[in-house]
Amino acid sequence: MMGFDASKLTMLNRGMLGSSSSLASSLALVLLLPSLACGLRSDPFALDTVGDGGSAPDDDDGDPNRAGTCNDPLLLPFAPMTLRGELSGPSFSQGWCGSDSGPEDVYVLIPEYDVDVLLSLVAAETEFPPTLRVVEDGCEAGTGFTKICTRNFEDEPFHFLAQGGRVYSVIIDSPDGSEGSYAFNVDFGLPPLDQCNVHPEVIQQISGSSFVWNNEFTQGQGRVDSYCGGPGRENMFLLQATYPGNMFVSAVGLGGFAPLVSVRRDCATLSELDCISAPADGYAELGFFISEPGQYFVVVDQAEIGAGSYQLRVDFE
Repeated sequence: MMGFDASKLTMLNRGMLGSSSSLASSLALVLLLPSLACGLRSDPFALDTVGDGGSAPDDDDGDPNRAGTCNDPLLLPFAPMTLRGELSGPSFSQGWCGSDSGPEDVYVLIPEYDVDVLLSLVAAETEFPPTLRVVEDGCEAGTGFTKICTRNFEDEPFHFLAQGGRVYSVIIDSPDGSEGSYAFNVDFGLPPLDQCNVHPEVIQQISGSSFVWNNEFTQGQGRVDSYCGGPGRENMFLLQATYPGNMFVSAVGLGGFAPLVSVRRDCATLSELDCISAPADGYAELGFFISEPGQYFVVVDQAEIGAGSYQLRVDFE
């Protein structure tokens, strides 16, 4: 588990509001701001808010226990919002994807129930190329499970599954020597299909037929999340189903690839119908009954981050 005491978490007013602002003043400002919510579930969230993160005053920049570090993260309320802050000083936390030797701000999210979390950068208000990291039940290097580590946050939004009651560190990091302001949006709901990069090859359900595919990946961050994990690069195929029937999906990992197979109805992890994973160079097999005709998706993903290749086979009865 990460090195912080959840009982100490407070919503800190820094950056735009100034460190001396009170929580009451922050909430008063919040109520005047427009909604940022999109694609919300039927269970409504709290009022839309705009919060402020950012580094501590200059005389605290060298303190590994300052607000916004793994030791004292900023609270990220369970509500759609825009967060703004300013970074300066040394780095206290780094991830596997690099470009994060500069200062960072750490936010912690503890969702009330399972939800897809959508993160997008406000590029016009960000003065350095940020690295985004999301760590489940951890924060420091070597702790927890890293769901996202990407240097492409400046170019595209990302999403991840947050399970109710678990602790997620959302980290805005920067390259060595960086400083400046940043802003990013946090939304909850269904990510659009284009955030999952659907493969152009379409699987057609035909009785007695098989679909076979293989691919090789270099190490890198994927786009599709799953209840079985899957931070690495993946392929997501559209499946056109025309009748109720059994389907068998299997994937073999080669060269260090840890195979994961998933069946879902959309990009969102909450649309996932079933999944299974295997260790590196293992064999993952999933039997699934297609209950009705329609559009499904078959994903072959990686349960770990790394390079390697896979062989996928889909059989229909």
